[in-house]
Amino acid sequence: MLEFTISSVKTAVANTIVFAFIPLIWWFIKHRKEVGFFEWIGLYKPQLKSKVWVLALFAVLYYFFYNFDFTKLVNPETLKEIENSSSVAANTFAGIGTMAILPALIENFVANGLAEEILYRGFLCKRFCEKLGTSKGIILQAVLFGLMHNIIYIIAGLNVGLWYHTLTFIFTGTGALLLGYLNEKIFNGSIVPSILLHGTGNFIASMLVAFA
Repeated sequence: MLEFTISSVKTAVANTIVFAFIPLIWWFIKHRKEVGFFEWIGLYKPQLKSKVWVLALFAVLYYFFYNFDFTKLVNPETLKEIENSSSVAANTFAGIGTMAILPALIENFVANGLAEEILYRGFLCKRFCEKLGTSKGIILQAVLFGLMHNIIYIIAGLNVGLWYHTLTFIFTGTGALLLGYLNEKIFNGSIVPSILLHGTGNFIASMLVAFA
């Protein structure tokens, strides 16, 4: 367990540095005299600015989105390729049960949740929203988030085919769309809600693999 935990801490630190580097440099050069970095990036207390029923509707929509198993649309050969690949983060915890809980918490909430939300919803989404308007900004960051996952599979050398790439883009892009909407439309621009939701979703996926 100690080995897994140390590895997850290293991954969390490395990812946070990598994903926060460009936002931090951008802020330092252009905005450090105007606003603090945490406020600029959206790391502040969330406040509900929409009606409660809108949040409830979002919760129902996200629940059905998250529970949709798009792997049922994938052929067995491609699915086997994914399940056997060390490049897929969740596979790290495959079959190790309770030993996965602490490392997965660290990795999913920090390495994925915090780090990715800083770059995509904190930096890109907010900058795009400022330049293009909220709706277009949310859509554009979602497209880039979806493409990032396609690129990761390509770099990892996974032979998953065009259909799986298409499903991955749609699924991850839709998730990013919902997370951007959650922050910018339902809450007050804080990225804390999307960090928690993103981390929780990834953690559940890791637990399902760990206890399979």
